[in-house]
Amino acid sequence: MDRLHKLETFANELAVAVKSLGAHYRNGESEESREVQRARRAIMGNAARIQTLLGEPSDFLQRLASQNQILACLQWLGEFQVLACIPLSGTVSARDVAELAGVPVKQLSRVVRMTSTAGFLGEPEPGQIAHTSLSAEFVKNLSYFDAAMFLAQTAAPTALKMATATRRYGCSDLPQESAYGLAFGTAHSFQATCEQRPKLHRQLSAYLQHAGNVDQDVTELLTRLDWPSLGKTRVVEVGAESTRTAIALAELHPALHFIVQMHGPDLEARRPLTTRLTIQKRDPGTPQTVSDAAVYILRLPSPSIGPSSYSLPAQVKSELRAHLGVLRNTNATLVLTPRLLPEPGTADPDVEVVSRVRDLSLLQLANDSGMIEMAELVEMVESIRDSFGGLVIVNKLRSRKSGMAALGVKYQASASHEALMGSR
Repeated sequence: MDRLHKLETFANELAVAVKSLGAHYRNGESEESREVQRARRAIMGNAARIQTLLGEPSDFLQRLASQNQILACLQWLGEFQVLACIPLSGTVSARDVAELAGVPVKQLSRVVRMTSTAGFLGEPEPGQIAHTSLSAEFVKNLSYFDAAMFLAQTAAPTALKMATATRRYGCSDLPQESAYGLAFGTAHSFQATCEQRPKLHRQLSAYLQHAGNVDQDVTELLTRLDWPSLGKTRVVEVGAESTRTAIALAELHPALHFIVQMHGPDLEARRPLTTRLTIQKRDPGTPQTVSDAAVYILRLPSPSIGPSSYSLPAQVKSELRAHLGVLRNTNATLVLTPRLLPEPGTADPDVEVVSRVRDLSLLQLANDSGMIEMAELVEMVESIRDSFGGLVIVNKLRSRKSGMAALGVKYQASASHEALMGSR
């Protein structure tokens, strides 16, 4: 596809997405509705594609310079708590804000005029400052502010030490030999520092939620599976954080009974909304006790860092081994639902960008192995074997819009074991 053809394609897709968003708004749908969010992401994704396609080196450098200054200005606003000095509605004198914050009014004006180019704060008239809908959200929801401060004060300085860390430590996977340690001159790992500094851990959580996260709803993928062919049977959802997916599938398929296995202290407070749904407590990695289900949906969390971080590959293998017995003794299918690091071009641009930001953040902060790619996951699955056979992938589904995947896994007896059983 040549450049002009790509441009026309992206422009047409952009126009379709804009019309779709307009229709949803006219129907009175809220900003939080899935359809509105999907249309919004399509608009931004196609706009980004067009910008990348048409951009020249000077455009690329100008965007980097602008983003660098925006980040510096956000850090400056946070350092002097300027946002709290501006009313959520109406305007206020820049001189009054500067006096409250204890900063030079001229410098405040220059900072606000820079951030306003990105829609953050505004100057409706000379000498007056006002919140925009964007900047107001950073006051209403302080986790956005925490994420911005983590980006400016921790993530950015750490990222700029990645080359130094590579030169000094090579491909070390020791958490204390990280770009973070070099950036802040500490021998402590990032995880250990988070344990000692609750504020840093809070900011990290906000950063991963807002800057390193994409839609992880796997329900749409699971609805593509051929559930009616199972008839009346049981389905176990393992490692779920809520009953939302099970309830959605139960409403679509009345013949199925769902067992949702969760790990947490508040299970007693959870009440299933349907008689075809049972909630159980199960610790990760323990042998699966439900032996008569047709399908086991294994929910895998995104890799993370901090005091309670874990090795995702180790957790995947532990859960696969915990289900080896029930898969070997029945004709059941295990459905893995991981968030994968997308191969280039297999996901929408915004999904790929966010996934790669998270992956590199894990490397820079903690020397973490990062997110798993499809090939790595397949290798993990097929490494789980016993003396009679092992696990194999029988089906793969992926979503371009979320980075989520659904992999069908079954137990396959080895040829020698099948021959032995056949001779009896």
